[in-house]
Order: sequence, then structure tokens, then C-alpha cells
Amino acid sequence: MTISILAVLFLAAILAVSFIGFRAIIRQGKSPEDINKEKCSICRTQYHRSQLIARQVGDYRLLHFCQSCIMSLHNEMLSKN
Repeated sequence: MTISILAVLFLAAILAVSFIGFRAIIRQGKSPEDINKEKCSICRTQYHRSQLIARQVGDYRLLHFCQSCIMSLHNEMLSKN
């Protein structure tokens, strides 16, 4: 009898923890304004996707670059030549 009571309490605790964890995951969803935003791959500043250049590296990796980082890389390349 004691074992069955402990088993029921254990299952109830597992269900409670999973329910609380599921609620926490659901609340961290992206807002509609954050859906169209990405971070620059170099400076990690968040921009709207229309302000970034996207380049695919390899089969699956997609890098995003902002205008200031592109200009910085361009000036760095010109200074080396």
C-alpha cells in the first residue's frame, strides 16, 4: 500500500514539473516583431532582415551581415592592398 502511494505521489510530481516546464517554454515564444529580426554574424547587433545581407556557407549555414560590418571588411581589405 505504501509503495503504491509513493508511486502515485512520484507520478504527480513528475506531471507537475513537466507542466511547469512546458508553460515556461510556451511563454518564451517570439513576438511578431521579433520574427523578422536577425543578428549580424559579426557584431551580433539585431536588425530587421531587410537591412541585412544573407549568405549561405556550405550546405546549411546562413550568415547575416549588416552594412557597417560589410563596410568595415571592405575598408580592411582595401588597406591590405
